[in-house]
Amino acid sequence: MAKIKQLSPYEAQKIAAGEVVERPANIVKELIENSIDAGATRISIYIEDAGKKLIRIVDNGCGMDITDAQICFDRHATSKITHVDELESINSFGFRGEALASIAAISQITLITKEEHSLEGTHVTLNPGYDAQLKSVACNTGTDLSVSNLFFNVPARKKFLKTVQTEWRAIQLLFNAFCFDYPHIHFSLFTENKQVNNCPATDNLKNRALQILEPTSFQHLIKTTSPENSNITINAIISDHQHYRYDRSGIYFFVNKRWVKNQHLGSAFIKGYANVIPSGRYPIGAISITVPANEVDINIHPRKEEVKFLHPKKVEQVLQEMVTQTLERNLSTHINKEVTLTRPASQFEPSVSPKNEHFVPFNFDAFFAQQPLKNNFPTATSSPSPSAPTPVPTNAPQPAVLNDDPLPFNNTQTDKQQSLHAQTQSTVTKNSTHVISEKQPYHLIGQYNKTYLLIEKEDGLFLIDQHAAHERILYELFANRFADVATIQLMFPQTITLSEHDITTITPHLEILIAHGINIEQCGYNQLMVQSLPVHLKDQSITEIIKEMVGWITENTLLDTAEFKKTINHKLQAQMACKAAVKAGDTLTQETMQELLSTLEKTANRFSCPHGRPTGWLLSLNEIEKKFKRQI
Repeated sequence: MAKIKQLSPYEAQKIAAGEVVERPANIVKELIENSIDAGATRISIYIEDAGKKLIRIVDNGCGMDITDAQICFDRHATSKITHVDELESINSFGFRGEALASIAAISQITLITKEEHSLEGTHVTLNPGYDAQLKSVACNTGTDLSVSNLFFNVPARKKFLKTVQTEWRAIQLLFNAFCFDYPHIHFSLFTENKQVNNCPATDNLKNRALQILEPTSFQHLIKTTSPENSNITINAIISDHQHYRYDRSGIYFFVNKRWVKNQHLGSAFIKGYANVIPSGRYPIGAISITVPANEVDINIHPRKEEVKFLHPKKVEQVLQEMVTQTLERNLSTHINKEVTLTRPASQFEPSVSPKNEHFVPFNFDAFFAQQPLKNNFPTATSSPSPSAPTPVPTNAPQPAVLNDDPLPFNNTQTDKQQSLHAQTQSTVTKNSTHVISEKQPYHLIGQYNKTYLLIEKEDGLFLIDQHAAHERILYELFANRFADVATIQLMFPQTITLSEHDITTITPHLEILIAHGINIEQCGYNQLMVQSLPVHLKDQSITEIIKEMVGWITENTLLDTAEFKKTINHKLQAQMACKAAVKAGDTLTQETMQELLSTLEKTANRFSCPHGRPTGWLLSLNEIEKKFKRQI
């Protein structure tokens, strides 16, 4: 009996459709491209259930006659080429033919279309596996194409669709991309019969950005063009050095009028901002690249989402240099406008730092007079060893004794240092050593560079990063007791304005913020209102945390529900701890430093901050003696 069988055309087409149609946004992209090729100047997109139930594209393009309306759904029907040699010179998306066959295989389609000089239009109803139903109708010039019940006959593929919010965000990003690439077209976007975006035609790319981005972003955009010294032309609007996002969703690349995704282009663009914006932050940009058609391959991806350049390094270099030079010119312009000299340069004198009343000179005599302590800074694995107090000279800095009780932070204090040591039961006792417990003495020298705590050890000098240490302490507090963290009611609720994309991204996950003491709710189509905050964050910018959370959600949408929630919780708790912790540059009192060390001793995972930086570092005695040539 034969083992190999020939699949029916119907079943083969359903399988092949998976190469072109992965999610609703792929269909939206194909249909909008068809409308653009038809010469449309107005395109309206109607979405229901994030495209799972309905995708409808209405345009005022040239339309089709009855013959084209019938053949456009057949396999390999295209207006793009007639021979394979023409692939190298394609300048259009294709007109009613490339993807419609695949879309028709896994959905129900209704097509209404009419050419300008025709007296009547054509209505086509198509169900997979059945013949098309045609009739004549009265309609406007152009095309109205509806795709219903996506994957209704391929349930195995339907179950792999993401949540409504995720699929809707993909459609929004696609809509924004087309708006940037074709500012002369009037685009409108509707969901559940409500208009959410209306972008009338404009001849100014910055005006188009104002229609899409939030006003705060628009104020920081720069229009730029690459030098005219090659066959590569780049026109773009990019953000300046003062504005950035927490994810890459604000970066759009267009190659020969196609929206593409290219990791190397993204890296080159971001490199142009090197040492300009903070690490882990991303600029905004709509970059249109034009190269000769024979120097780019647009057919390497089934959905044409990626391209391959003949000379990729050359394109990346031009892009990076354009960004760097644009930022330099922009910064120079600001300096020339805003900076003035109040007196001739010849009258400037070397500046002398004012005397710091709180500065205490280092007592070298007392330092060298002290004997080394026979103990180590406590660790999670070290066991206590009895040690008798070591005599300390009377001219040495006075030490303190800390009890063994845990030292939780007082969340009701305003000042970070007050919250750090308000409940400390420390006392100052002469002629004794600094101890964290009776069995584990240690010697705290003090604070260096307003950033590091110096601890004397038998085998060297131990440095504690005050920010990293406090960050770890607060992270463990938020992670283990986030549901019980004390909150404070804001006298005046804080309003946060976001873009339509960001609002759609974060709204389904507001319960995560609420669980962490951030009482937040949507109060407008693009606004959030914060009514209360954790005590630790009452003096911090909640807007920055919200925007960062948008980036985390966007980057982790492919995770399953449990892993997604775990990841977002960790990032939120880590960022809350980072915002609330003492910073590098904060001057700490002796009591504050003592409590920080005492609490760190009792904290889990105390060897690193939540972001992976070490909280402490040992400068060994052996290394010190080598520097002083005491050892070889």
